[in-house]
Order: sequence, then C-alpha cells, then structure tokens
Amino acid sequence: MKTQQYLESKKYSLLVFIACFIAYAASYVGRINYSAALPDILADGLFTKSQAGIIGSAFFIVYGFFQIINGFLGDKISPFKMIMLGLFLSGGANILMTFCTTNIMMAVIWGFNGFALSLLWAAILKILANIINYDMRSKACLNISATLPIGTVLAYILASVSIKFFNWKYVFYTSSVVLIFAFIFFTVIYFLSKRHITDVPIESSINNKNEDNTKVKDTNKFLPLFLSAGLLLVLPADAIHGAIKEGITTWVPTMITETYNTPVAFSVFVSIILPIVNLSGNYIVTPLYNKVFKKDELKTGAFILGFVLIPFAFLIFMKNLPVVLSVILLALGTTAMHTFNYMIITLVPMQFAKYGKTATVTGVMNATAYIGCAAATYGFGIISDNIGWNGTVIVWIVIDIIALLFTSLNIKKWNRFKNNEC
Repeated sequence: MKTQQYLESKKYSLLVFIACFIAYAASYVGRINYSAALPDILADGLFTKSQAGIIGSAFFIVYGFFQIINGFLGDKISPFKMIMLGLFLSGGANILMTFCTTNIMMAVIWGFNGFALSLLWAAILKILANIINYDMRSKACLNISATLPIGTVLAYILASVSIKFFNWKYVFYTSSVVLIFAFIFFTVIYFLSKRHITDVPIESSINNKNEDNTKVKDTNKFLPLFLSAGLLLVLPADAIHGAIKEGITTWVPTMITETYNTPVAFSVFVSIILPIVNLSGNYIVTPLYNKVFKKDELKTGAFILGFVLIPFAFLIFMKNLPVVLSVILLALGTTAMHTFNYMIITLVPMQFAKYGKTATVTGVMNATAYIGCAAATYGFGIISDNIGWNGTVIVWIVIDIIALLFTSLNIKKWNRFKNNEC
C-alpha cells in the first residue's frame, strides 16, 4: 500500500509553513536580483540588451526544463531535502556570478542557478497540499503567494542600495547571504519537525476526506488525469502568462530608464511599486474566486486575462504619461498576471492532491510558464530594440488575448473533471 508523509501537529505545521515561506521568498531574491542589477550591468557596457536577454533566458530554460523532472521527483522523494539542496546551490551560484567577466560565463552560472531553484516550488506545494495539517492547507497555499512580492521587494531594495553605494556585483553578494540564511533556517525547522511527521496510506489519507474519486479513471497515472482535466490546451495560456509576467519584471527597470532617462538606481527603486501592489492581488481575487466564480480556477483566470487589457491599453501611450503613472499601470498588469499564476500554478495542482500528483502537475504547469519566461526575457529585448517599448506593449496585448481564448475554451472540461464527470 502506498504511503505519504503527514504532519498532524498544527504547531509544527505552522513552523514548516514559515520555513517554506522564507525559503521561497529567498528564492525570488536569488533570481529577481539579475533583473534588478541589469541596468547597471548594461551601463557598464559589458554586453548589449540582446546578450543580456540570453543570460535571463538561460535561467528560465534550465529552470523550466528541470521543473518537469523535479515535479515528478517531488512526488517520489523527500520534498524537504529538495528544498535544502536548492537553497544551498543557489547561494553558491549567486556568489559565482560576481566572478563572471563575459555574458557566456554568466549564462552558464545563471542557468545553473535555474536548476538549483527549480528544486523548490513543486516540493513546497507538495508540503502545503499533502503534508501539513489538513485544516491549514487552504490558507497556506494562499499566503505562500505573498513570497513573490515580498522576495521581489527585498531583491529590489538590496539591489538599489548595492548599486547606489557599490556596484552590481554586490547585488549578488547580498542575495547569496539571504539564500544561505534561508537554507540554515529551513534545515533547522526540518529537523525539529521531522519526528512529528508520520507515514499514512494514500488511500485513507486525510487528503481524500469527503472526496469521491470513483469516477476518475487511471488515478495512478499522470497523463490520463492531466488530459481528462483539459489542461493540455491550457498550457499555451500558461506559457503566455509566464512571458508577460516575467517579461515585465525583467525589463521594467530598463524600460523606465530608457523611456524617461532616469538614473539606474532610481529606476530600480521605483520598480519596487510593482511587487508591493502585487502583494494584494491574490487576496483581492480570492473573494471573487470563492463567491462570484464559485471556485472555478479557469473562469477566474479568464476574467483576470480580460482585466489586464485595460492597463496595457493605456501603456501604449507610455511616453506621454508621468513615470509614476506608468509604473502603476505596469503594477496592475503584473498583479493580474500574478493572480492568474495563483490560479494555474497553485490552485489547479491542488485539485490533484487526492491522487498524489500535486508536485507532478505543479512541475508541468510551472515548466510551461517558464518556457514563456525564457522566450520573453530574450524576445522582449529584441522586440524593444526593433519596434520600441510601445510596440512591445502591443505584443503583450495580442498574446494576452490569445491566452484568454485558450483559457475560456477549457472551462467546461475543467469543471467536468473537478466534478468527477470524466
């Protein structure tokens, strides 16, 4: 009989959640820092925007590829050990970035950092969806989404201070300190809570409490479940949202600097507005998800993709807008993409917890999102070079509409799957 880990204690479940929260927030510090440091790296004349985009793309390509592998592993081996290993390796990769003298060297090291951080998310969601106390899981999965804006804010603060008083290399020094601290903290919490974790049969696990999965075919196989849920056709929307979300995050400091001729340190600092606004997104959309859209992840996602067209339409006229207003519009856009991310990357995989496939689905969905991220990091740099930032915004609008169509077309099939009708 198959078993899985379960932590009954609410006290230790809370400690494990805090450790996961710190770990994932630190992971954002360890990867957003490149975007924050990018304007200063470009100002040093080390390479062009297109070459800089290759470095960011290297991260996302490696990160996305290993998301799939590590998603499958997250359902097979200890997610705790995966998280510890990822934090430690990422801390080392950030230190190595300071020794790079060419864009090729940076691409290799930053790609390795992508592998290190790919060990985290599927493992964390596995812990929150399957291991911690059942009554704490829903709030834990909502609150873990705050790691992204908090980690991003911290990354930008550390970057702006480092660049103002030192140079871009210190952005990576400070990030490595944050990652190693998170590694130590997570390791301590793991060993404190380890003796309270027990193995329980999957068939009688608390995961299946009040669930009827008798109509679901091939529950032990990932692919039949994935196809019956209609998620294969959601993947294009998943990739597009990743492209827009990460594309804006990566290029907004450079976008502001080039559009308004502001100092680099100012552009990095003002970009902090984005994640601060992003922090509110999931909490604002949750009542809509629960009450208006009746806990329908794809219907909520379609609404979000429709909403984001509003700030994007105004951004076409970015050159004629005050810098603060442009940043607010960008913040609304990224907030919408982050809430869509919450629907697709967090809540959708939660529906597979009762089948023991949470980490696997998470890995596939996250990998797809980061395929979009890789394309955007490189592609948006080239697009902006050729047609400017206004043209780039128009590209965002077009691909967002495509994502909206793919999401809307799969709403009915997703609901049949959730109701065990297929």
